[in-house]
Amino acid sequence: MRPKALLYHLNADTETGRALRVVLLTQKILTLTVREEQTGETVGRLASSNAAAADAPAPESPPQEAFMLLCDLGDRQLDRLLAAMRRAGVSVPYKAVLTEHNRDWTFCRLVTEVVREHEAMKNR
Repeated sequence: MRPKALLYHLNADTETGRALRVVLLTQKILTLTVREEQTGETVGRLASSNAAAADAPAPESPPQEAFMLLCDLGDRQLDRLLAAMRRAGVSVPYKAVLTEHNRDWTFCRLVTEVVREHEAMKNR
């Protein structure tokens, strides 16, 4: 499978979104944009090739945080990507990697959980 990044609220018309896309392109990582109406879909389905067919209802209050979900990256490629982001000054505080554990979660649930965990760690 080709490595890809699902980007949410990181549109190309924002400084962070534009800079992130450049880094992802140089790392040969495909970018897909997740729209608010797709946040009720599972992350596994969004990461698959049939994401355009997503038809799960969107949550009443989709997440507002910018988020990046990385799919099908090996450990070395992930390390290279994160290093390239640091060098480029690109920061995406909320991010996750697609796993067997979270692939059946809705995108909304994953973002909400990552934000909650991030805030808990920050407030320690």
